This record gives sequence, C-alpha cells and structure tokens, in this order.
Amino acid sequence: MKKRINNVINSFSGRITLLMLVGILLIAVTVSTVVLFMSRNTFKNTYAMSQEKVFEQIEKDMSNFNDQLENVIDTVDSSWAFRRFLMADSPLSNLQTFQNIYRMEKELEENKPAGLDRLNILIIGKNGESYLSRTETVTMSYDAIWESVPVKRAVNEPDVIHYMSMYDGYTATAKETSVVIVSKALYYRESRDIYAVVLITLSREQMMSLYDYYINDNNSLYLVDESDTVLVSNDLPSIGKKMENEWYGSVKDSGDGRISYGSGLDLTIEKAALPFMDCTLYGVINNESALKGLYNTSLLVAICALIGALILILCVYLTNKTTAPLSQLVGRMSKTRQEEFTEYMPVEGTIEVRQLAKTYNGMLDDIKNYISELIKIQQDKRAAEIKALQMQINPHYIYNTLASIKWMVYQGNVEKTTAMIDAFISLLRNTISNADEFITIDQEVENLNNYILINRARYGDAVQVEFYVSANCTDCLLPKLLLQPFVENAFFHAFPSGMSGMIEIYMKEKEGKLEIRICDDGIGMDSDKARNVLNSDNGKEHFSGIGVHNVKERLELLYGREYGVEIKSGENKGTQVTVTLPAVRKKYE
Repeated sequence: MKKRINNVINSFSGRITLLMLVGILLIAVTVSTVVLFMSRNTFKNTYAMSQEKVFEQIEKDMSNFNDQLENVIDTVDSSWAFRRFLMADSPLSNLQTFQNIYRMEKELEENKPAGLDRLNILIIGKNGESYLSRTETVTMSYDAIWESVPVKRAVNEPDVIHYMSMYDGYTATAKETSVVIVSKALYYRESRDIYAVVLITLSREQMMSLYDYYINDNNSLYLVDESDTVLVSNDLPSIGKKMENEWYGSVKDSGDGRISYGSGLDLTIEKAALPFMDCTLYGVINNESALKGLYNTSLLVAICALIGALILILCVYLTNKTTAPLSQLVGRMSKTRQEEFTEYMPVEGTIEVRQLAKTYNGMLDDIKNYISELIKIQQDKRAAEIKALQMQINPHYIYNTLASIKWMVYQGNVEKTTAMIDAFISLLRNTISNADEFITIDQEVENLNNYILINRARYGDAVQVEFYVSANCTDCLLPKLLLQPFVENAFFHAFPSGMSGMIEIYMKEKEGKLEIRICDDGIGMDSDKARNVLNSDNGKEHFSGIGVHNVKERLELLYGREYGVEIKSGENKGTQVTVTLPAVRKKYE
C-alpha cells in the first residue's frame, strides 16, 4: 500500500495534482488572509468613526445635563423663597413655612429641566433647615449629612459642582443602591460664607439614560473622576472602585480622541475630558467582539474549501486527460524493453503529446532498422573472424614442421615420418578446411593429440600429456582452437631448456557448464605475470598466433562475462588454467 502511494505521488500526474492542491490552498489562504485583514481594518476604522460620533453625542448630552443641573442649582441660589428658608435665624410660623415651601416648589418646578421632573434634590442649610424635593424620608441625620464626603467636597470647593459615586444615598429610595451624588455649596457673594449645600441624587437609571444608546455587547463606557474612581459605567462591578483595567494606565495620560490599544487586546478607545464635571469619559470598543459578528469564519472556510475542491477536480480531470497518453507511453516503453519493438503509440491528445507519439513511433522504426543492420554487421564480423582464425596458422610453424618431416625422411624412419605427416594433414584439415566455428570435445582432443604428436617429433618426449575426459561431455561443443594456446604455452614456457614434466587436461560437464582444466607441473609464474598473460596479447604463439587474451575475449563475446578463463599459478608450483563455458551438445540430424 505504501509503495503504491509513493508511486502515485512520484508520478507526473500525482506531482501536478499535489502542486495544484498546494497552489490552491496557498491562494485560498493568502486571498482570505489579505481580504480579512483589509476588511478588518476597514471595518475597525468605519465602526470606530461611527461610534466616535455617538461618543461625541454622549459628551454633548452630559454637558447639557450638567448645564441643566447648574440651572437647577442657580434657581435655588437665586430664589428669594429658598434664601428666606435657609437663611432665617429664627423659625418661621406654620403659615410662613407653608407659603415659603409652596413658593420654593413652584420656582423649582418652573425651572426643572424636561425629563428630570422626579429629580431627587436635597438642600440642607446651616440654620438646621432642610428641603427634599420628593415626598420621601431622609435616612441620615442632619449632622451625618454635613459630615459626608460630598458635602465636605462642596464646602472645600464651593465654586465647583462635584460628582461622586456612593453606595447608600441620603434618602430611602437611594438606600443600599449605587447612586451619583451631585453637590454644590451655596454662599454669600460678599463674604463667601456658605449658608447651604445642594445635594442632587442621580439613580443608575437616570445616568444610563445619558449613554445607554452607546452601549452594546462590543462597547463599554466609563466616567472616571479625578481620583480614578468610576462614577458611571455599564461595567457594574467597577462602579465606585478605582479604575484597574489594563488599558487604563496606557491611555490615562494621553490626549483626547481615538486611541488604538493592542497589548493583548484589540481595543479602540475614545477619550474625552469633561472639565465641567472634573471627570474623564472613556468609550471602549472591543474590536475582536465586534468582528465576530461580522465574519462567519466557518462559512468562509467551507466556501473556500468548496471552491478549491471544484477547481481541483476540474484541474485533475484536465491533467489526467493530458497525462493519460504519457502514462500509456511509459507503459509501452516498459514493454518495449522486454519485447520486440512493436508497441506503437496512437497519435492522439494535445499537440505536444501527438508530436511525442510521432517521435516515439519514428524512434521505434529507427531502432528496429538499426538493430537489423547491427545484427547483420555482427554476423558478417563473426564470419570474418572465423575465416581469419582459419588463416592464422603461423607460417614458421609450417616451415619448421615440414623441415622436421624432411629430416625424418633422410633418417629413413618411415613409420614415424608417416605418423607425423598424417597428424600434420589432419591438423591442417580441421583448422583450415573445416569452416565450422564450433567443434565437439572429441574433435578438439583429436586436434590437440595431432599438435602434441608433431611437437614431440620435433622436440622430444620430455613433456608428457594426459587427457581425462568424462564420457558425458564428449559431444559438447566448444569454439575451435580454444584450448591449443594453453597447451602451447605449457609446452614452450612451463618447461624451458628441455625440462621434463606433465601436462594434464581434464574435461567434464557439471550443472549445465563445461569445465576444462589444463594443469602442468612446470616452473609456474607469479600473479602479476599470470594477470599479464590473461589480459595482454604478446604475439609469441608458435602455432596459430592466437593469444590467451584473444581466447578470453572470444568466450566473453560468445557467452558473456559469466564465462571465461581463470589462471592460477605460483613460482615453481606449476600452473592451472580453468576454462568455463556453457554445456551445449551437438544436435544430430
């Protein structure tokens, strides 16, 4: 299975498909990333600009709200009825008190801003009197109110309206709730002596009405006073506490306007100072949360995957249409290596494939023609080699042999002379007249015996020769003049200066191979000389002029490198030549 997968991957079509798949994935990822990045930045800027407008509107609404509260406080401060009530050194009569309160409520009602008709206004005077704009109960004592932080801040800075977040207000409706206390001291213009303090209690709902249209799942708003305490926020747990958000430290000392914050969080922060309240307003936009609703990542991935799959299927189809003829060509070329050159390609497909098929078919024709010519040339060459072998009888050997016969005639040794002439005639007949390239073991042994007989007649009987031929190989064929060079070398080089010795020739058939060994007990030679005899043509042969090197090349040419000649020898240890060739028997008709 693994090998099959590797073959698919390493194939031409497999690599193109893999390349297209990688390319499609890269394009999809790159385009999606670029589009998302560009649209993300565009959305962030657009969304921030739209929220900036809303934020500016909140800033204006708070300014207007502060102006309205100032009007209320100015109404109290300039009202004759309130001054009489809060500055009287002695208690008023019941009638005076009723008339005065009526007048106070009427003036307050006439100047109370729209939408704040149920404003909770508590006024306490230095004379011990207090006024509450709503019918409810004050839950703190007069002295406790004067000791409260909002009152002290108003007394310490009488020219400023102070905003402060508190838990537990002064009245029953503000009990155990988070409220914002607006405080302002009233004083005499001439002496600046404080005669009363106005305390306006704003509920969470009243404050939220100023900014609730800005708040959503992506936005938050914080109104922070000069002591870093949160007065108003949709982040309810933070109200009345010190601002501890991570981004606050980075933007606290920066100027007003839009600020990008990206340390761990992707935030856009709108900042505006509200000097009339001694506060700073922060609008925080969570871009990650806002973008989640804009992009459906799963749907986007699914669409990209679907488009990529369709493109890949189309590309694979077109690629297969193009590469199928190439695969067919590869298959036919593989068959061509094992069979005859008959696997022609159909001319079809793209222009390039058709041209390739034409070239391949033309190549097959050229190869067949070339092989036919090569076979004919080899056949002619082999015939010429055989003819040349037949003509390679050393003339000096013939001259010397005839001279020896002449000398024997003079001696009157008719029997020996006749045997030598018969051997010489048989040797010439089998060597020159016989046109066959291959002869049997029996014929080769006969030729060797004739050659040995002639040599003994010329040089004496010092060297003896014995044949050991197995009966199962006598009809095996071998190239003509194959063994004569080895026997000749043994005669003239293994036993110099009339030295006597023995040459033994063994022939047997074993496991489909014909093995011939020529062994002598002569002077031998070292390994370098043995290698030189086998690999070089020294041209010193007496009979045929055919060297051992030529025999080796003939065997490799006829049978391949699996067969050939091996020489083992050592100085004063004799020599053994082993000739190996396939056992091919003669066919009788």
